[in-house]
Amino acid sequence: MGSWVEQPLDVDGFLSHFELTNAEFARLVDCRRLLALVWLFLLAFDAADNPRNPPGTAERQASRLLHLLA
Repeated sequence: MGSWVEQPLDVDGFLSHFELTNAEFARLVDCRRLLALVWLFLLAFDAADNPRNPPGTAERQASRLLHLLA
């Protein structure tokens, strides 16, 4: 089960354990956006008659992606 299903990952709390330069932080933001988009794309291929993910997963991922793009 993924880290977002039962209890969302506290990304800000996790990242606070690392000392990132401004360049590293900017790169991380770009990478997170790209990976969120890839994951949403992959969820689009989940079979409606035999889903591998819980209901609402694609919608939650779309919301996360929109948050990262804001």
